[in-house]
Amino acid sequence: MARIKQITERDDVAPEYQYLYDRIAQTRGRVAGPYSILLHSPALADRIDAVSDALRNQTQLSAEEFVVTALAVARVKDCLFVWSVQAPNARRAGVSDAAIAAIGQRRSDGLSEDQADIVSYVQQLVGANRVDQAIVDRLLARHGARWLVELTATAGHFGLISGLNNAFEVPPSPQGEALPAVAGASA
Repeated sequence: MARIKQITERDDVAPEYQYLYDRIAQTRGRVAGPYSILLHSPALADRIDAVSDALRNQTQLSAEEFVVTALAVARVKDCLFVWSVQAPNARRAGVSDAAIAAIGQRRSDGLSEDQADIVSYVQQLVGANRVDQAIVDRLLARHGARWLVELTATAGHFGLISGLNNAFEVPPSPQGEALPAVAGASA
């Protein structure tokens, strides 16, 4: 159970913000996860939703690159909700089960060279706040500066979303997948 009431019903939102509830529900199929928390601050929820929409629909990242980034952040942050939603999304975007398992187990086998670089970049950025120049150079050579800026913004966005979910202990989606335990990690 979340640490604060999750707003999951339209009537839980003040009438002047019900349009926002409706938009989020229409876009995502329901209001859950970070939006069930963010709607306690409707103006902030509105702006974060706009950023999310821009990252999904107005960047050079492919659907596969987007969800690999989301999974990599979810794994670094051990975010149950983001993983539960993005693992099935990754399969729909064409990410292999082997790649999803590799990200979940913090391994690189099963990842293409590009996926491995994306995951490593995200792990370094989100986990250590710095990125090795060699990975920056490889991704720049493969994708260009705009793409790399958009990848970085996407990773940062999922860091924000994971932080909200983790801070308020938002449970994983019941329709989603469990974040795998990592072999050798202490509980």
